[in-house]
Amino acid sequence: MASFRQKPTQMTASFTLTPADFTRLQKVVARRFRRKVGTFSWLFLIQVLAWMCIGIAVATYARVMRDFPEASRQLELVAYLLVAALFVVVAMPYLSQALVRKHMLAPNGAFLSPQTFALSPESISVGSTKGNMVVPWSGVLARDEDETNYYLFIDAMQALVLPRTAIAPRVVEFEQYTHQIPRG
Repeated sequence: MASFRQKPTQMTASFTLTPADFTRLQKVVARRFRRKVGTFSWLFLIQVLAWMCIGIAVATYARVMRDFPEASRQLELVAYLLVAALFVVVAMPYLSQALVRKHMLAPNGAFLSPQTFALSPESISVGSTKGNMVVPWSGVLARDEDETNYYLFIDAMQALVLPRTAIAPRVVEFEQYTHQIPRG
């Protein structure tokens, strides 16, 4: 475990994050992304276009089946492929998130290792057996939170994750140190 030379005014605590905390971080990052790009981003418009194409394909398929009932046996394979494609389109975001969690969250990495943080009026220090980092409060770009954790973003998608339970004993000081950091 890393040790910090602590000034008397520093607030310190130790904690260990879990895979569930990583999932929460992913959700907060996704929420921030949606806020940043807005509802009608290019990504959203591409998704609408894709679903419109799927709708047109299903409508066309139904019409061909109605107009040419003798071809229904041959078109059965097309129906199965269309259902499989729809299943893949709907399941893809969930599958990709599970793959990211499986391959990006190393069991012996820094995120899941025991960590200690120290808060002072000037900076936050985070240390683990994997290394130490000191970030001045001016280097924290944004602050977000959920019911379990505080997230101090040092980049658009990278954040220091601090459990509320670790902050709770001195939450007033934490709020004092982070009040100038933009929310969300």
